[in-house]
Amino acid sequence: MTPLLPSPTASPTTLPSSTASPTTLPTLVPTPITIQPSPTLPAFTEEQRAAQFDEVWQTVADQYMDSNFGGVDWQAIKERYEPRVRAATTPEQFYDVLKQMVAVLDDRHSRYLSPQDAFREQARTSGTDAYVGIGISVLSTVSGGRIETVFPNSPAEEAGLRRRDVILTVDGLPFAGNQGAMSGPAETTVKLVIQSPGQEPRELTVVRRPVIHKIVPEAYRLGGTNIGYLLIQSFWAEDMGDQVIAALVQLIADKPIDGLVIDLRGNGGGWRPVLEKLLASFTEGKAGEFFRQDEATPVEVVPNELNTRLKDTPIVVLVDGDSQSYAEVFAAALQGAGRAKVVGMPTAGNTETIFAYDFDDMSRLWIAGEGFRLVSGENLEGRGVIPDVVIDVDWAAWSEANDPHIVKALELLGN
Repeated sequence: MTPLLPSPTASPTTLPSSTASPTTLPTLVPTPITIQPSPTLPAFTEEQRAAQFDEVWQTVADQYMDSNFGGVDWQAIKERYEPRVRAATTPEQFYDVLKQMVAVLDDRHSRYLSPQDAFREQARTSGTDAYVGIGISVLSTVSGGRIETVFPNSPAEEAGLRRRDVILTVDGLPFAGNQGAMSGPAETTVKLVIQSPGQEPRELTVVRRPVIHKIVPEAYRLGGTNIGYLLIQSFWAEDMGDQVIAALVQLIADKPIDGLVIDLRGNGGGWRPVLEKLLASFTEGKAGEFFRQDEATPVEVVPNELNTRLKDTPIVVLVDGDSQSYAEVFAAALQGAGRAKVVGMPTAGNTETIFAYDFDDMSRLWIAGEGFRLVSGENLEGRGVIPDVVIDVDWAAWSEANDPHIVKALELLGN
């Protein structure tokens, strides 16, 4: 079993090896996309299953941040689930039992991943998760499938699909959580009816091909203004900190901006090195502290070169109820330091750091191991970040130009 770096949502097995320059954007060089098969689940004997079960259970017992396990009798949990592990007849049943056992903690943080799930998580972290499809992630809503992310260099991007667009039908059938219908053999087509906010529905035919599930930041000036807009949808990618720095350096290369809107709405967090690099780009000094039962580690932010260039640039951070973990810590740290105003909806209050432990079978256990306190002493867990300006709207139902959160941000920035 190997402990990994901490993160509230997901953590890579190694430190990032990004080659992105702090002064230039990384160059995208077209290369063949290879789709790697998921690992085959091991056929454990009953004794091997019992040993794996003991190791997972003991890791929780030794490493969980709450010695009372949130009121759960952890010894009783062992006695309840051990017979189920021994009775499992397939690898899938065995891993399901372990998932169910860890889920009993019910803390919104700790979880267990089978080797196949851990493989996919790691591939997404490193930006190597390839599949055949059109290149989007979608959230099911009452009106259809709302596009949350369009992956770069994908058929969806080339077809003009954008975040906020809603998929009404897929091959003539109403969208009903059937995102999988958009995957399929390469060079086949899928017919979509799309509706952008404030516009009439339109039909598109998109050709499937291999794409990489990679989330990248977006940085540009908002229409008709000299206000920069930075969208960070995740802190999960290993090189997200470098990507953000490169994107902003390019944005201000020819002309400084008069203000910056940082959009963290829907950002589920990521891992700590990304948080630290982003904090260093926008603030400095003590930002708070991570704490366990018997110790605390202060977060001291040392500003980087981008910070110096943006030091006098006013900032507004956008958040919503789906902004979680280190996205919350980032927003709260800038707010607490007086570096930024926060606009939107209260965040999720899901900020405990979790640590990953990899096992010999390639499965992975995430355990809540630390909490976070602001300089003021406030613990964000269960509370979240309270915006300076609360605007209770479904922002995704609006176009960017009319988005109430962005409109208020521009007002605060004097535009």
